[in-house]
Amino acid sequence: MFVSVLDGVALCTPRRRRLVDDDALLARADARPAHAPVLRLLAAIRRQDPALLRRVLLYQLLPLARQGATGLGLDPAELTLLAKASRALPDLDDRQRTAAEALAPLWSRRRLRACAHAVTALGPDVLRADPWLGSLDARLRRRLDRCDRDLAAAGTAAPADPAGAEAGYLRVLAVAADDDEAVRGLIRLGAVPATADAPLTARPVEGGRVALAWPARPGVRWRVLRDAPGPDRATPVPGAGGTASTAVDADPPVGLRVRYAAFPVEDGRPTGVPLVSHPLLVAPDAEGAVLEDGPARIAVRWRRPRTATATVLTLTGPDAPTLRHTVDRAEEHVFTDLEPGVYQLLLTARHSSPSGEPVDAPGVRRTVTVHPWPRPLTALTADAGPEEGVRFTGRGAEGAEVRLVVWPEGAAPAPGTELRTDALPAPLPWARYGAPGHTVPDTAFTGLVSAVTVLGERALAGPGVRLDVPGPVGAPRAAREPGGQVRLLFDWPSGAGAVTAAWPGGDLRISRSAYVREGLRLPVGPGPSRVTLRPLVPEAGDGYVGDGDARGGGRDAGAQTGVQTGAGAGTGADGTGGRAAGTGARGRTDRTVVAVRRAPVGVDVPGEAVVRYRLLTRRRGLRARVPYAVEVSVDGYDPAVPLPELVLVHQDAVRPRHAEDGTVLLRIDGAALARAPLQTLELPPVPDLSRPPYALRAFLLGDGAGAVRLEEPALTTLVVR
Repeated sequence: MFVSVLDGVALCTPRRRRLVDDDALLARADARPAHAPVLRLLAAIRRQDPALLRRVLLYQLLPLARQGATGLGLDPAELTLLAKASRALPDLDDRQRTAAEALAPLWSRRRLRACAHAVTALGPDVLRADPWLGSLDARLRRRLDRCDRDLAAAGTAAPADPAGAEAGYLRVLAVAADDDEAVRGLIRLGAVPATADAPLTARPVEGGRVALAWPARPGVRWRVLRDAPGPDRATPVPGAGGTASTAVDADPPVGLRVRYAAFPVEDGRPTGVPLVSHPLLVAPDAEGAVLEDGPARIAVRWRRPRTATATVLTLTGPDAPTLRHTVDRAEEHVFTDLEPGVYQLLLTARHSSPSGEPVDAPGVRRTVTVHPWPRPLTALTADAGPEEGVRFTGRGAEGAEVRLVVWPEGAAPAPGTELRTDALPAPLPWARYGAPGHTVPDTAFTGLVSAVTVLGERALAGPGVRLDVPGPVGAPRAAREPGGQVRLLFDWPSGAGAVTAAWPGGDLRISRSAYVREGLRLPVGPGPSRVTLRPLVPEAGDGYVGDGDARGGGRDAGAQTGVQTGAGAGTGADGTGGRAAGTGARGRTDRTVVAVRRAPVGVDVPGEAVVRYRLLTRRRGLRARVPYAVEVSVDGYDPAVPLPELVLVHQDAVRPRHAEDGTVLLRIDGAALARAPLQTLELPPVPDLSRPPYALRAFLLGDGAGAVRLEEPALTTLVVR
């Protein structure tokens, strides 16, 4: 089987010849998926023009036949004829072949100037060898000559008769749609003076693009061109066209001054003078410019356009020379050693034109003020008082306010960090920098106290010092016990590692664990006394024994090595530790903790007062002895201190546990006890005490009950069975 192409495209066998139609090509495409795209293309060509398929095959086979190719699947006789015919035709190189292939589509789109270039590329020998090409060349020359005459006439008439020039240019474009001179002539007619508003606005937008806008006309379609200087033709703006009255040129040529023209078109042909913009220099400016002032400086950040080769910064200030700096690839710069005042900054992006010349963007102008900033605090010292509180002093910060603040844990800025006043934590109410006296917080405090120098709305972070201040001893009270002992009760101070109790005969130090486990009892003696309680801060390496023993001269119950009473210095602004000042102080870093003492609280312990009572009984018949009265005596009380009242409580079967656990048989107020140190009181007849079982018990109630010891008789006398 072989192919015949000279008299139609057919598949031939020695006995049969069958023409190849659309159905045959599509059937082979379905049977051979690997060749399906080519076969379907050939079927589409034949549907368009049955003779076109033959011409396409001949155009492809003639060069192969000239080269003596074999194995083409052609009728051998036709292959011989094709080889002979090909030798009579001009031999086209690749450039000529490309030009010849472009002629038909260019002619159909009326691109006569491009057709002329293609004909020139073919050369006179090819034109003489092909009558059709020679005829095409003759028609092309006649039309282009007419276009040239119309162009010359329009150019001459343009100054005096714009309408006539417009008509001439449109006639040229109706014949040769790609006539660049006619396009530029219409653009020149549509251009407006620089002092007038252009009907088409072109403005740079972010990303180096150009946004275009013009008045809308209902039903009018547009074609937008970009016209640049030089011989190059005006090029369409990608994505622009249709009936929309806006467009964006996403990739304009950088470094050139261009104009944009929106042509009204109908069936692809311009119908009038275009709307033309003013010339625009395509040189994108820097974007996102941010200026921040600092102490004697201005920091500038920006985003450099992708086409920029450098950025030029020009700073002009009050009574100062103009500063200019060029940055190649960076996107930030800092001007230093500036005096306070208002400065003008011009930020210019520099680009490279197609010819390699530098082209500067119009520039971004900004105004920035260099404000006065406070001077830094170079050192902070915390001087713990010998008795209570802490005093803060330091170096530096001349002319500025110094505030003492506490930052959230781990968020304290480094010394020298620039801050805004409205972002600062509230100042510590109890800490005052430079105050003459020592101060102490109302509650416990443990943390880093940081200094901040403030001037107006601006502040600088300073050094800090860590403090450990225990809370106060809360609600101290004393209860007398036998043998001159006093039991002290109080709320343990927050943050305290130990508490020191002192009285005229000695002192004692007790740890929290010992206090919780054993309580605090002091041998103050039977007389009136005053005990003071001072909280102590734990120190690294402290150990607590908590034996609860105490003697004069400082016996410890839960021993502690002592409290640092000197002052610690925090780190200076240069990051070095300040020198500590005060008794027993050492050089400290910002991790050193300054232990701050808190004034002791006192509790008055009255002399030991004892109230004794016993039941008086008598035998009633043959029964057991029955109580009928109570004898009460008071010893050792201070007349200036009121005595509590005494109540005698009755309870059936079990012994009363407190004053409200039964029936009150007898109540003696403190004044009555004080008037008669020894008195006997009859018991009431109700309830009947002759009917056991029951139990009696006395209690002390009211203020000072804890300071008076109640001495009870034997239990057997209080329980009647």
